[in-house]
Amino acid sequence: MKPLYLLFALALLAGPAMPASAGETKANRASEILTADLAQKILGVPVESSSAATPDTEMGQTWVSRISYRAKTGDASAPGVSLLIRHAGSAAEAKSIFDSSKATFHGEDVAGLGDAAYRTKTPAQLDVLKGSNWLIITAGTFSNPDRVSQEKAAHEILTKVPGS
Repeated sequence: MKPLYLLFALALLAGPAMPASAGETKANRASEILTADLAQKILGVPVESSSAATPDTEMGQTWVSRISYRAKTGDASAPGVSLLIRHAGSAAEAKSIFDSSKATFHGEDVAGLGDAAYRTKTPAQLDVLKGSNWLIITAGTFSNPDRVSQEKAAHEILTKVPGS
Protein backbone atom coordinates (compact mmCIF):
# COMPACT_ATOMS: atom_id res chain seq x y z
CA MET A 1 0.00 0.00 0.00
CA LYS A 2 2.95 2.36 0.52
CA PRO A 3 3.26 3.15 -3.22
CA LEU A 4 -0.38 4.30 -3.27
CA TYR A 5 0.30 6.69 -0.40
CA LEU A 6 3.41 7.94 -2.22
CA LEU A 7 1.40 8.60 -5.38
CA PHE A 8 -1.26 10.48 -3.41
CA ALA A 9 1.36 12.54 -1.60
CA LEU A 10 3.12 13.36 -4.87
CA ALA A 11 -0.19 14.39 -6.40
CA LEU A 12 -0.83 16.84 -3.58
CA LEU A 13 2.68 18.24 -3.46
CA ALA A 14 3.67 18.40 -7.11
CA GLY A 15 0.55 19.87 -8.65
CA PRO A 16 -0.83 19.72 -12.34
CA ALA A 17 -1.38 21.64 -15.77
CA MET A 18 -2.28 24.88 -17.55
CA PRO A 19 -1.26 28.11 -15.87
CA ALA A 20 -3.94 30.73 -15.37
CA SER A 21 -3.55 34.13 -16.98
CA ALA A 22 -2.23 36.90 -14.76
CA GLY A 23 -4.86 37.84 -12.21
CA GLU A 24 -7.13 34.96 -13.25
CA THR A 25 -8.06 32.19 -10.85
CA LYS A 26 -9.44 28.94 -12.23
CA ALA A 27 -11.74 26.95 -9.97
CA ASN A 28 -10.97 23.56 -11.54
CA ARG A 29 -8.75 23.34 -14.62
CA ALA A 30 -9.31 19.60 -15.12
CA SER A 31 -13.07 20.12 -15.51
CA GLU A 32 -12.36 22.58 -18.33
CA ILE A 33 -10.43 19.86 -20.18
CA LEU A 34 -12.34 16.67 -19.33
CA THR A 35 -15.93 17.86 -19.67
CA ALA A 36 -19.06 15.74 -19.31
CA ASP A 37 -19.47 15.81 -23.10
CA LEU A 38 -15.94 14.53 -23.63
CA ALA A 39 -16.37 11.86 -20.93
CA GLN A 40 -19.55 10.70 -22.69
CA LYS A 41 -17.68 10.57 -26.00
CA ILE A 42 -14.90 8.49 -24.43
CA LEU A 43 -17.17 6.04 -22.59
CA GLY A 44 -19.85 5.94 -25.29
CA VAL A 45 -22.70 6.26 -22.79
CA PRO A 46 -24.37 9.10 -20.83
CA VAL A 47 -22.29 10.14 -17.80
CA GLU A 48 -22.66 11.91 -14.49
CA SER A 49 -20.03 13.56 -12.33
CA SER A 50 -18.62 11.12 -9.81
CA SER A 51 -16.73 13.82 -7.98
CA ALA A 52 -17.39 17.45 -7.27
CA ALA A 53 -15.28 19.87 -9.25
CA THR A 54 -13.36 21.07 -6.20
CA PRO A 55 -11.00 24.02 -6.48
CA ASP A 56 -7.48 23.21 -7.56
CA THR A 57 -4.81 22.78 -4.91
CA GLU A 58 -2.17 25.44 -5.55
CA MET A 59 1.25 26.12 -4.07
CA GLY A 60 3.29 28.76 -5.86
CA GLN A 61 3.66 27.77 -9.51
CA THR A 62 2.56 24.19 -8.91
CA TRP A 63 -1.02 22.99 -8.76
CA VAL A 64 -3.18 19.87 -8.86
CA SER A 65 -6.61 19.56 -10.44
CA ARG A 66 -8.94 16.57 -10.77
CA ILE A 67 -12.31 15.59 -12.16
CA SER A 68 -14.06 12.28 -12.78
CA TYR A 69 -17.22 10.96 -14.39
CA ARG A 70 -18.97 7.59 -14.42
CA ALA A 71 -21.57 6.00 -16.64
CA LYS A 72 -25.05 7.10 -15.64
CA THR A 73 -26.43 3.67 -14.73
CA GLY A 74 -27.34 4.10 -11.09
CA ASP A 75 -24.71 1.46 -10.30
CA ALA A 76 -21.82 2.57 -8.09
CA SER A 77 -19.51 0.16 -9.93
CA ALA A 78 -20.24 1.72 -13.35
CA PRO A 79 -17.25 2.40 -15.60
CA GLY A 80 -15.80 5.86 -15.44
CA VAL A 81 -13.10 8.19 -16.68
CA SER A 82 -10.99 10.59 -14.64
CA LEU A 83 -8.25 13.13 -15.08
CA LEU A 84 -5.72 14.30 -12.52
CA ILE A 85 -3.50 17.11 -13.79
CA ARG A 86 -0.31 17.99 -11.98
CA HIS A 87 1.49 21.12 -13.08
CA ALA A 88 5.03 21.66 -11.87
CA GLY A 89 7.05 24.88 -11.85
CA SER A 90 9.11 23.66 -14.81
CA ALA A 91 9.22 20.89 -17.39
CA ALA A 92 12.39 19.51 -15.74
CA GLU A 93 10.67 19.32 -12.35
CA ALA A 94 7.62 17.60 -13.88
CA LYS A 95 9.85 15.07 -15.69
CA SER A 96 11.77 14.28 -12.52
CA ILE A 97 8.60 13.53 -10.55
CA PHE A 98 7.07 11.67 -13.52
CA ASP A 99 10.20 9.47 -13.87
CA SER A 100 10.31 8.80 -10.13
CA SER A 101 6.69 7.65 -10.14
CA LYS A 102 7.32 5.48 -13.20
CA ALA A 103 10.15 3.70 -11.38
CA THR A 104 8.15 3.32 -8.14
CA PHE A 105 5.11 1.82 -9.89
CA HIS A 106 7.04 -0.18 -12.53
CA GLY A 107 5.43 1.72 -15.40
CA GLU A 108 5.45 0.24 -18.89
CA ASP A 109 6.22 2.70 -21.70
CA VAL A 110 3.39 3.73 -24.02
CA ALA A 111 4.43 5.25 -27.35
CA GLY A 112 2.84 8.14 -29.20
CA LEU A 113 1.44 10.17 -26.28
CA GLY A 114 2.84 13.51 -25.12
CA ASP A 115 6.54 13.87 -24.33
CA ALA A 116 6.50 10.49 -22.56
CA ALA A 117 3.87 8.08 -21.29
CA TYR A 118 3.62 4.94 -19.21
CA ARG A 119 0.92 2.64 -17.89
CA THR A 120 0.75 1.07 -14.44
CA LYS A 121 -1.16 -2.01 -13.32
CA THR A 122 -1.63 -0.92 -9.71
CA PRO A 123 -3.08 1.61 -9.65
CA ALA A 124 -4.44 0.97 -13.15
CA GLN A 125 -3.77 4.26 -14.90
CA LEU A 126 -2.13 5.93 -17.87
CA ASP A 127 0.41 8.63 -17.02
CA VAL A 128 1.34 11.18 -19.70
CA LEU A 129 3.93 13.95 -19.53
CA LYS A 130 3.47 17.09 -21.62
CA GLY A 131 5.84 19.94 -20.80
CA SER A 132 5.28 20.95 -17.17
CA ASN A 133 2.09 18.89 -17.03
CA TRP A 134 1.74 15.34 -15.74
CA LEU A 135 -1.64 13.87 -16.65
CA ILE A 136 -2.97 10.82 -14.82
CA ILE A 137 -5.86 9.23 -16.70
CA THR A 138 -8.06 6.35 -15.63
CA ALA A 139 -10.90 4.71 -17.53
CA GLY A 140 -13.06 1.66 -16.89
CA THR A 141 -13.52 0.32 -13.38
CA PHE A 142 -11.03 -0.20 -10.58
CA SER A 143 -10.99 -3.96 -11.12
CA ASN A 144 -11.27 -3.80 -14.92
CA PRO A 145 -9.38 -0.86 -16.45
CA ASP A 146 -10.10 -0.03 -20.09
CA ARG A 147 -6.79 0.58 -21.90
CA VAL A 148 -8.49 1.58 -25.17
CA SER A 149 -10.57 4.22 -23.38
CA GLN A 150 -7.51 5.43 -21.47
CA GLU A 151 -5.65 6.07 -24.71
CA LYS A 152 -8.72 7.58 -26.39
CA ALA A 153 -9.03 9.95 -23.42
CA ALA A 154 -5.31 10.79 -23.59
CA HIS A 155 -5.49 11.71 -27.29
CA GLU A 156 -8.54 13.94 -26.69
CA ILE A 157 -7.11 15.55 -23.55
CA LEU A 158 -3.67 16.22 -25.02
CA THR A 159 -5.18 18.47 -27.68
CA LYS A 160 -6.43 20.75 -24.89
CA VAL A 161 -3.30 20.87 -22.71
CA PRO A 162 -0.55 23.38 -23.53
CA GLY A 163 3.02 22.09 -23.80
CA SER A 164 4.36 24.02 -20.85
